[in-house]
Amino acid sequence: MPRPGNGTQPAGASQNGHATSVRTRGAGAAEGGVQLLRTVTYLQDVSPLSIAAVANRARWRSVPPRQIIFREGDPCRDLHVLVEGRVECYRSSVEGREQIMIVFDRPGDTFCVSSAFATGQNLVTARALTLTRLGVIDRGTFVDVAGRNPAMALQLVKTVSRDAARIMDLAESLALRTARARVARLLYEQALAEGVRSGQGVELARERLREEEVAARVGTVRVHVSRSLRSLVRSGTIVLDRALIRIPDLAGLARAAQGHADRIGRERPLARALPLPARAVTYVTDTGAARA
Repeated sequence: MPRPGNGTQPAGASQNGHATSVRTRGAGAAEGGVQLLRTVTYLQDVSPLSIAAVANRARWRSVPPRQIIFREGDPCRDLHVLVEGRVECYRSSVEGREQIMIVFDRPGDTFCVSSAFATGQNLVTARALTLTRLGVIDRGTFVDVAGRNPAMALQLVKTVSRDAARIMDLAESLALRTARARVARLLYEQALAEGVRSGQGVELARERLREEEVAARVGTVRVHVSRSLRSLVRSGTIVLDRALIRIPDLAGLARAAQGHADRIGRERPLARALPLPARAVTYVTDTGAARA
């Protein structure tokens, strides 16, 4: 069944049939693609010759902000590798309400792995949040390269498994946690991933955490996000100003993410519910970047 959308067309299509995204091929694009693909986790043990073959077969495209890249339910024959920009993947209800499943914003992030290899249909709708550049690689290319590189095949299986675990975790969070706890958890995870350390704690840029986006990511509405943020401010867990969300005590925010302030007694231990990133967290020391 068709999903409601915001009226934008998938990248590469428009109402009059003309392309709305720029596609590029050639030596320059392929060479840049090789450099990018070498940083992708599941390709790190693949030979340079195989990576070059993948880059040469890729289609490199630019997508303008708010443009739909693909829609939930459409056939999925390609994987997408982020070159630069920011992409949100979401599901929609028949009433038009959106639930953001994940946001990709790191070069090398790959999406549609589960869709391409498990279901053959897009499980989500993807939309560019900023000007975005992507490498689009057909499923057959990955099957060919993975067939000759068992380590890559294993990494792709792990990627699909992580996708399934993320969906299970989201379902549990929506069912068992209050809106306040879900907002706190999102802030905690963002602080670990991209927080800026200052003398007053860890800071996050508010422009990357707009209330409407937060609402879609935690499965609630904007008014509940506003109430949750005010509650966290009153408890001293966060401090808000026009440009920043300041977190004086990450441990306190982690407790709020567990629902302790809401007296929810059946939450799981913190280490299990909020796993730390696989790589070490390095905080940027230039706080001016967060205010820019």
